Amino acid sequence: MIVKYLSELLFERECVIVPEFGAFISKESPATIDYANHRLTPPTKEVVFNSQLVADDGVLVDYLRVMMEVSHEEAAGMVHDFAMRCLAVLDCNEPLHLEGIGTLQRINSKDFSLRIDENVNFLGDAFGLTSFSVQPIYRSETYQHIATKIAAEQKAKNTAMTVHEEEKPHRVNRYNYRWFRAAAYSMMVAMVLVLLGWGADKSNSSVASWNPFFYSSPNEFIAKHLNAKFKAMESVNVERVPMMKVTLPTYVAGEINYLQPLDNELLKPVDANFYYIIGASFKNNKDAQRCAKGFKKQGFENVEVLPVNSKGNVRVAYELVMGKDAALKRLEIIKKEYNEAAWLLRKK
Repeated sequence: MIVKYLSELLFERECVIVPEFGAFISKESPATIDYANHRLTPPTKEVVFNSQLVADDGVLVDYLRVMMEVSHEEAAGMVHDFAMRCLAVLDCNEPLHLEGIGTLQRINSKDFSLRIDENVNFLGDAFGLTSFSVQPIYRSETYQHIATKIAAEQKAKNTAMTVHEEEKPHRVNRYNYRWFRAAAYSMMVAMVLVLLGWGADKSNSSVASWNPFFYSSPNEFIAKHLNAKFKAMESVNVERVPMMKVTLPTYVAGEINYLQPLDNELLKPVDANFYYIIGASFKNNKDAQRCAKGFKKQGFENVEVLPVNSKGNVRVAYELVMGKDAALKRLEIIKKEYNEAAWLLRKK
């Protein structure tokens, strides 16, 4: 009976812990194609068994209490009896068949092998999808052979493809003469401008000074006009320019002036909440302290044993992190490298 509820929880959760026995951890696997056997398998949920996670997180017991309408103590007793029966079968080196899940067998004192039933897929999005065979399509003729055959038929019928392959006579584009006409007009305009400048220079006009064609180099043209500007600036009466008074701020020791935000600009609030990264939960403080020592051996120096909560559970935290974004990044690393069943708890 408990196996049925256990398989139902695997459809909804990634980790289901059976206290005193172990945890069933699931992970989504994408669809695969077996090119050798020409078989397509839909996406599934791979399930593995971890005998090290035996701490009661209350999920299975609460689910049994609701579904079977029994008290919490009765549900906990049923889970305990189920765990003991499973361990007794595995200790005899016999395979343990869990209907709707698969077959579990002991490899050694610590490792187990779980073979999932082929007819079971715990991924709800792939419900009803089954693996099937795909027969490949083979062509009797190659693509190059077919292309050569089509080209020969088109050439025999004198189609458009045959005309395209023949050499076409070179055609002269008459519109190219427009470019020569535009170039001739441009040269005539340039000659007119040069003649006008030459005439202004001969007549000693002030306009001639602005003609760059009558200077030996561009630098001579620029230098002449800069000198004219400097002479015009020297003629300005400096006494008429009012003096500007600049008052510099004085620094007083012990006083610091802070800049106020422009236009009442509000600063973005910072998440000052603290979050525990929980690794395990126990019913007594002795087991929690033993688990905390194990976490410290793994390299976590800031391990903390939290006080007993309202449900009577003692939780062990890897560390305390400030800010939800930083805590989520740290949780992802711990789940990937140490404990896939770790979760986040905000400090009140």
